Amino acid sequence: MLMANGAKHDCEANIKEGAYIMIEHSPAAKRTTEEYIIMTLSGGSCLGILPFAVLRLLQQDWAVAALDVFAVIATSILFCYVFITHNTKTPARILAFLSMFVVFITVSLKGTEQLMWIYPALTAIFFLLPANLAAIYSVVVLSALAWVLRSEWTLFLALEFYISSSATLLFSYAFADRMRKQQEQLFELATKDPLTGAGNRRAMEQKLLDILAFQRREQGYPASLILMDLDNFKQVNDNYGHAKGDDILAAFVQTISQRIRATDRLYRFGGEEFVVIAENTSRKEAINLAEDLRSTVETDGWLAEHGITISVGTAKYEPQETAFEWLGRADQAMYQAKDLGRNNCCVA
Repeated sequence: MLMANGAKHDCEANIKEGAYIMIEHSPAAKRTTEEYIIMTLSGGSCLGILPFAVLRLLQQDWAVAALDVFAVIATSILFCYVFITHNTKTPARILAFLSMFVVFITVSLKGTEQLMWIYPALTAIFFLLPANLAAIYSVVVLSALAWVLRSEWTLFLALEFYISSSATLLFSYAFADRMRKQQEQLFELATKDPLTGAGNRRAMEQKLLDILAFQRREQGYPASLILMDLDNFKQVNDNYGHAKGDDILAAFVQTISQRIRATDRLYRFGGEEFVVIAENTSRKEAINLAEDLRSTVETDGWLAEHGITISVGTAKYEPQETAFEWLGRADQAMYQAKDLGRNNCCVA
């Protein structure tokens, strides 16, 4: 195991030009779709309920006025909270509960004339919660309304309301479920390498940005990079063909994925280069893991049959260094492993 120089190196000769541009010049984080949904629903609810709150106060309908004022204040707080913090999970659940709670209390106080508000509430919670949970919320509230309004129901009104509300629930559920599946597919396309199933470069860059942000807050948790390159892979393609080369890359990723820990992340950096990002991993632990990965590839039955070996470079994150410098040190260590004759591990 060769110990590479720990000082910063000029790695321009070894690092692919432009590989780190996105990492070092990433724009300010954009708002997510979830943020826009919560801000739109909370902001719209606040503005929509405000006139009714004023009207109820003027009419001295104190109970409903108090409920409307509470809803206006709560939705405005949720809007500001998401706008400032970018957090969405808890505000989404609060807003979903709040919408159903306000509708239920309003109907309880004012009777069947307020039932119209159940439809926007039913639709909104399917934007805020997982489809199954939103469906449970809806069924519970609709059942509770049946009990609260039992003395006011006529057969026609009950049939009209529950058929229309059930249709709204089913349409909202189908739409939310379909959108969730499409979102999962888009996320996979955006973050995974289509050939090997490993994370792609975009996902790796985002992970590095997240780690650097965390390291600046919590420097007591080490993080390490393991950069791997398949040795003489051009010869593999020349000898076996590109289709077999693709199979070897996929098998390599499967082998590595089975050896790394659940907390480690594997990414395809480009071509036959791969990166393992190991959080909460010291220099010594990263060295041991890198050697284990190298040895596993060398002795793996199917990969060994095709003469597959890897050269590995590792680097522990150093305080205040950039992602470019961190990757650069791992890259130079990997090239030193190649200079030693390949099938070696070096550490920066």
